[in-house]
Amino acid sequence: MTRATPVVLYLASSLDGFIAALDGSVGWLETFSGDGEDYGHTGFLAGVGALVMGSRTYEQALGFGARPYADRPCFVPTSRTLPVPDGADIRFRSGDDLEAIAAEARAAAGDRAVWLVGGAALARSMLDAGVVDTLDLALMPVVGDGIPLFVSGLRPHGLALRESRTHADGVVQLLYSVRTEG
Repeated sequence: MTRATPVVLYLASSLDGFIAALDGSVGWLETFSGDGEDYGHTGFLAGVGALVMGSRTYEQALGFGARPYADRPCFVPTSRTLPVPDGADIRFRSGDDLEAIAAEARAAAGDRAVWLVGGAALARSMLDAGVVDTLDLALMPVVGDGIPLFVSGLRPHGLALRESRTHADGVVQLLYSVRTEG
């Protein structure tokens, strides 16, 4: 069952399940933006009211310069002290209670979605905590070594396919509801 304010794990993955290169970079995704296709990203972003982002992903995002989502509250589970860009609404939280972080992010998002940006460890932890409602995954037609999204040790999660879209360049987008137990 999807909550009124869903937490959406929205990301791209290689066909073999990697979401970043071994060094954490995502430059390999630039190969797929040459024809102007944004794979629905603009529409998705318009429906996002708050973000939850892993601390390493946050540090990487700091290097990207201007971000189209800088006007939204961003919750970063971490115990580290990290820089905050001027005017950004960054809320650092202990990563011990992911359910509380998700609840706070939902409240901040209002009637829009919470985007679980990543990285992989946070995505797996939030799935296991039962706070992810939707998995919106773009499978990119590339294989290679990198940081996997899912690894052994993740408890089983049922998914219900809601939609699939195939793009001319071979990218396949899959939209799943995360099934809740009980």
